[in-house]
Amino acid sequence: MRAANQFIVCALLACVLFAGQTSAIAQEESAELQALDKKMSALAQSMSQAQAMQVHYLSPSEFQQASVDLADARAELNGKRNVAVISEKLRTAEAHLVKAVGNSSKVKKELPDLVAAREDALAADAPIHASPEYESAAALFRTAVGKIEADDLTNAVVEGKKAEEAFRTAELKAIKTSIIGPVHDLLREAAKVKADKYSPISYNRAQSLLQEAEQILVSNRRAQASARQKAEEATYEAQHAAHIAARVAELRKSEQNWEKLILDFEAAVRPAAEALNIAPHFEKGFTEPLENLATALQALKVDRRELNQQLGQTQKELTELQAEKNHLTGQLDATRQQEETLKANLAAKKRFEEKMRRVESLFDENEAIVLREKGNLILRLTGISFPSGKSDIEVQYFSLLTKVQQVLREFPGAPVTIEGHTDSRGHDIVNTRLSNERANAIKAYLVANLGLDESGIVAVGYGKSRPIATNDTEEGRRVNRRIDVVVAIGDALY
Repeated sequence: MRAANQFIVCALLACVLFAGQTSAIAQEESAELQALDKKMSALAQSMSQAQAMQVHYLSPSEFQQASVDLADARAELNGKRNVAVISEKLRTAEAHLVKAVGNSSKVKKELPDLVAAREDALAADAPIHASPEYESAAALFRTAVGKIEADDLTNAVVEGKKAEEAFRTAELKAIKTSIIGPVHDLLREAAKVKADKYSPISYNRAQSLLQEAEQILVSNRRAQASARQKAEEATYEAQHAAHIAARVAELRKSEQNWEKLILDFEAAVRPAAEALNIAPHFEKGFTEPLENLATALQALKVDRRELNQQLGQTQKELTELQAEKNHLTGQLDATRQQEETLKANLAAKKRFEEKMRRVESLFDENEAIVLREKGNLILRLTGISFPSGKSDIEVQYFSLLTKVQQVLREFPGAPVTIEGHTDSRGHDIVNTRLSNERANAIKAYLVANLGLDESGIVAVGYGKSRPIATNDTEEGRRVNRRIDVVVAIGDALY
């Protein structure tokens, strides 16, 4: 019996020792898996940074293989959790990424003109306006970078030159299509209403401006700003010619229509004049009433400038009064000072909340959403939109921007950031440029109408990088295409 008991005790001790060893091994394995998980996250971040540097375009094969190996490592960690397999996959993924980054640098060094041509084509929206030419150039581009990946520099240069020329062709077509194409369409529409006959001055002016725009692009495609300006002038003249032609055709139907035209113009001028307390008289024509209008408007402009100056002086006096109050408060004993400070804070908080209620009451749900977030007041302008691919502010949104100006006046001196955002459709470079142009258009409008120091307002375009809704639905994409006016109110109570 004693021998049996000794055997049982020994067996139990062995089990305890084995269990301890097993637990130690499990803990060691868990620590290794945690370390591998951190390494995996760091590698994923490195790949994201590489992608931001266009590495996935400049060395697609190596980058793709790195992505596959990283995904395999993640799958193994979530599945069988074999440390050796995970370590090997991460090693090969890192090696492929290093090679991809090296290839990317080599492409930029050996084929700089090709890289620049591709970026210029994207900036011109070639994927949209010259899709077949751009796709052909992209295929040649992939061939060229493939030669770099294969260490075949000689053929990479040859293929790169072909791709560069193809991208330049796509770029020029895109520029012409986007800048010149719409004007041709407008001139055809104007011709249908006989603008060449009934409004030849405006019609010929539009054709002349269009020719100037085309000549600018042919001689120097980099002069897009000048060509676009000519095209915009031609657009106006073509639309103007079509309108005039339509009116002339209508007038020719009856002699009475001529009188009606003059009376219609008088009716259009009268409300504006009466709003300025001017009684317009047209018995001698339009010159005198229009001159009176111009004089009244100039007087209003001067008055507005003087009001802004008075406002500045009032703000200065308020600042001086606040400084005097602080000086007097500092002379009170500690108990009284604490009491007065508490009262001042409560009053300031009440004023601030009243101010916020005024701000929120300015907008209805179709115009803007007012948010408070980490010391910022955010005006999400849901009621403003832009024509596709453009940054022009249309007239119907001026009233909404006037309300934004009222909000900014509520927080004088607060830094303001105009943020432009797009949905996920389109290329990164195009989206970032377009969102930046739209943000700057809003900034220019506010600076011009508020008389503010331009340095107090910053405009920035984030493209599609900061979505607030899914890009998988039209509604989500509509929400993501937005302008946010961010007022840095901080922790202070205004």
